[in-house]
Amino acid sequence: MSDASRARLYSLLEGSNTFKAGQQSERDRLRMMIDIRVQQLRGTCGLRNREQLCAELHLLRQRLEP
Repeated sequence: MSDASRARLYSLLEGSNTFKAGQQSERDRLRMMIDIRVQQLRGTCGLRNREQLCAELHLLRQRLEP
């Protein structure tokens, strides 16, 4: 498939509601996984940089917000 064909196909897919719904679904799934991981980290004792890891995960989660 040529680059022009690939670009055209992607532009058609990107504009579709199915594609947008899939993107939103993936963002929701990632946010849920981040929330679970933060809860796991907070319940773990002995991690020296636990709060830093949680803060970094929260930053990633914020970037996934619509």
